[in-house]
Amino acid sequence: MRFPMLIAIFSAAVALHAQVAQTGATPPAVPNPKGRLEGRVLSSATGEPVRKATLRLRMVGTVGIATGPADNSTMVGTSDAEGKFVFEEVDAGRYSLSAERSGFVQQTYNARSGRGATPLTFDAGQQIKDIVFKLVPQAVISGKVVDEDGDPIQRVQIQALRYVYNLGKRQLMPTGGVSSNPDGTFMIGNLAAGRYYLAATEMRAAMMGERTTAKGPVEGYVMTYFPSAIDASAAAPVDIIAGQELRGMDIRMRKQPVYSIRGTISAPAPAKNVMLMLVPTANQATFMMGRNNAMVREKDGGFEFSNVAPGTYLIQSQNVRINGENSAPLVARHEVTVGDHNIEDLVVALSPMLELSGTIKIEGGDWNAGVQQAQQRSAAANGTAAPGTPGSSRPQPTVQLMVSQGGIAFNGAPNAHASDDGTFQVKNVAPEKYRVSVFGIPDGTYVKSIRFAGQDVARSDLDLTSGSGGQIEVLISPNAADLSGVVRDSNGASMAGVMITMWNPANEFEPPKGAGADQNGAFKIRNVAPGDYKLIAWEDLEPGLAQNPDFRKRFDTQAISVSLKDNSHESVEVKVTPKDVIDAEVAKVS
Repeated sequence: MRFPMLIAIFSAAVALHAQVAQTGATPPAVPNPKGRLEGRVLSSATGEPVRKATLRLRMVGTVGIATGPADNSTMVGTSDAEGKFVFEEVDAGRYSLSAERSGFVQQTYNARSGRGATPLTFDAGQQIKDIVFKLVPQAVISGKVVDEDGDPIQRVQIQALRYVYNLGKRQLMPTGGVSSNPDGTFMIGNLAAGRYYLAATEMRAAMMGERTTAKGPVEGYVMTYFPSAIDASAAAPVDIIAGQELRGMDIRMRKQPVYSIRGTISAPAPAKNVMLMLVPTANQATFMMGRNNAMVREKDGGFEFSNVAPGTYLIQSQNVRINGENSAPLVARHEVTVGDHNIEDLVVALSPMLELSGTIKIEGGDWNAGVQQAQQRSAAANGTAAPGTPGSSRPQPTVQLMVSQGGIAFNGAPNAHASDDGTFQVKNVAPEKYRVSVFGIPDGTYVKSIRFAGQDVARSDLDLTSGSGGQIEVLISPNAADLSGVVRDSNGASMAGVMITMWNPANEFEPPKGAGADQNGAFKIRNVAPGDYKLIAWEDLEPGLAQNPDFRKRFDTQAISVSLKDNSHESVEVKVTPKDVIDAEVAKVS
């Protein structure tokens, strides 16, 4: 660098220092230095290095906080011959690390190799070294599907099921599946170690929309659990360890009386290419394992579901446009119960989809001004970028409807982004029961109320089964609290990778809030409504189980009580609840 240029730079620095001294102004912030992450990928079974594993470092954050540049929020790397990987130029923030490699189960990094994930928190310029990512070798289950005579059955859908907790309720859900080969054999791979249940569903009639000519009851193959059970309670579990190939898991399909549902659709005009789906209301996982479909005949609007076992079902359709792409969408939703006979001449109406409009308001007046003030206050409290500075982003609140009872959202969850003035419109909404969620709100705020037709739907379902729309009013408060802390074991050492749950005992409808302890055992829960909460850290817990209010009540005496007020920033130390204590209570609710 030339000497005159050095003089110029030095003079500019002196001038800036003098300006700061005279005016008290803060000099421009120096860009944060970048961080670095180093580690190795090893096989959890052998301890040997895993090469050519693909790793992804993804920035994560709290609802309403920008999670990194929109075009580059995930970094990708590959492990070398020694299993080593490096991520350079890592911005300050909170990240999740995942890895995948053929022959291994796709995983998210967990420091304890338990359930859940361990987020990685980077301060500006921080270097994290010696991360050990233990990949679990995939397990394989193979077998054969046969009929009552021992003959193979092809084109049978076989699913590996596990008990999970969905909204706090224990139910079987599929984790992987295949179709049987012409000789009846099957092989399901990419399975983690654990306990599974196998279920086989004869798919030909269900998926091809075949018609029957029989007027009376017939017998057909129904969903059969390994080794040959019709009811899930009689199914035999299949336990498998990491990397094991378990063979000989043969399933003998069962028959029982099955029936048909025949009818027509009622629509303003002839409908083309309309498919109806039969969804069991008692167990929607059954739908996921092999739905029963029926194509509507264009000529007469007729349809038929065959091979239907006794039970209660919903007949549903996807969005239907019978007069071209510009016409209003229609949808079918009809409940039907099959007993001991066929159902004939059923009429299913195609009804208009609903449209909901609404507004999102913020306490204290103007929406734009309130958003900016909330962001500024949160930035000052958390040391993040204030609005209008590099690294900040303007929130775009989204209202989303999630089907809560007795239906399947075939077209995804209806949602809408709020415009700059806080108004929104949710279109193409089926007449179902929903839970209303609002996310993408500014950091430092919380949803205070959600009202529809004068009713509070923040603490109850939004019932649209009557077929009428309406107005949703969302009120945001700019006075959210937050809670930070550290999880420690019985010896006082910090624990990484532990899940923390916080809930309001006075409002069981509201989902509990959760967080994961990072590599230092630290956690933070933001954007919390004022109130009295319970807080607990789980050494190991089935995902979703903490949503069960009856299960949480069993830990009332062990949970920490936390009281949060408007804009409060509280900090706690949490002693982890041991796994054996958790398992003892799980056994009582399973």
